[in-house]
Parts: sequence; structure tokens; C-alpha cells
Amino acid sequence: MSQIASEATENQIHPEIAEMFKAGVHFGYRKTKRHPNMRSFIFGTKNNVEVFDLAKVYSKMEEALAFVKKLGEEGKAILLVGTKASAREAIKATAERLGMPYVSERWLGGTLTNFKVLSDRVAHWLGLEHMKISGEIKKYTKQEQVRISKEITKLDRTFGGLRLLKKLPAAVLVVDISEERIAVAEARKRKVPVIAISSSDTNPDLASYPIPANDNSKSSIAYLLMRIEAAYREGEELRVASQAANIEA
Repeated sequence: MSQIASEATENQIHPEIAEMFKAGVHFGYRKTKRHPNMRSFIFGTKNNVEVFDLAKVYSKMEEALAFVKKLGEEGKAILLVGTKASAREAIKATAERLGMPYVSERWLGGTLTNFKVLSDRVAHWLGLEHMKISGEIKKYTKQEQVRISKEITKLDRTFGGLRLLKKLPAAVLVVDISEERIAVAEARKRKVPVIAISSSDTNPDLASYPIPANDNSKSSIAYLLMRIEAAYREGEELRVASQAANIEA
């Protein structure tokens, strides 16, 4: 373990900090790219790359996880957003395991600020999909069937991850505030809390629950999403236990 890592973990409050180090959560960007509001989370520099203070990252992560656990306990939805290459697969996989809506390809402007239009488009897509599955599509000409099938494919690519978004989410989780700045702006406008995994080049104040961390490494993103998923599951378990207790009572 490097000198920086050793010093950074001397005051660790949880052995999990070592796991964060292994996942590369501590790496930021070059000092020249640092956002002024990230200064307090920086421990030092190694090979011209800034290194996060993992004790402080852990503290912010715990705040975010407590919020996520509460959402799980209340059975509320989180919209997961990660369109950059390093986040796309993990965001989709995590959302699908949790049964949550997600955006992993391209954020559609107005997803949150013009939700009625989005809902209408998703409803149209699901209607066409039902038509194909039920066989109703067969009443159309071959040419029309081909056109409808192509439209379904296109809409699936565009709205596939939003199938489960029936109303405004209770929170939006983004990987990289800068990359997902439109999603963050829309969430803030609609007063939807933002949970953000974001590196040293971004403004953490734009998120309700920022997790200052490496947002460009697959291992770092996967680790943090794993912790977020576990927190939501923990909340779900509490909800189920509470419901069971009420039934028994």
C-alpha cells in the first residue's frame, strides 16, 4: 500500500475504507481540473493526480446510504442515470436487479421537467409492444407490421430503461455530475433529491447527497453501486419485516 494510502487509512472509521482503496475510489483528476468546492475532500496528490481523503468519502457515502436505505424502507423509486461508457453497464445491471427505472444511453431532455410528454411516449411504446405480443398486429398489412416492429425497436432503445417510471422518482442517482448535468438540473428544478457519485472536477453542492469519488473507473463505480444496492435492500427487508409484524399483531 502506498504512503498516501497508508496515511489516509490511519484514521479510518471502518475497515471498509480499505475496500474503497482496492476499488480505486480514491483517485480524482489532475489538480488543474479540480472544482474549488471539492478542495475539502482532497487528501493529497500522487503522480499529478489528486487523491481523495477516504475517511471523508466514507462519511459522505454513509450519509447517502442512510438516505437510500430510507427509500428502500418506504418502497420508493430511484431513477439511476449513467450514460458514460464506464458507468453504463453497471447502472443498467443495478437498476434491473432492484427493479428500478434507469437511463444508460442518452438522457432525454424533459424526462423530469416535461414528465407528461414522456409518459405519453412510453405509453404509446408499451401499447405497440402489447399489440405485437398479443397478435393484434396481424390485422395490419405486412408493410404496416414491419413499420410498427421497427418503431417498437426504436422506442425500446430510447425508452427501455424508463418502462418502470410511472411517476416522478423519489430520488435520482447519477454517475458524474458534469456528464449528467441536464439530468441533475431537471431533478433540482423538480426538487427531486440527487445522489451523485462524482469526481474532483465537479461541484458537489449540486447534489443533495454527493459521494466524492472516482467516477471514471468501472471498479470504483461498481463498488459504490454495490453499496447503494445493499442499502436499498436493507431498507426493503425492514419494510417487509414491519409489514409481517403488523399482520401478526
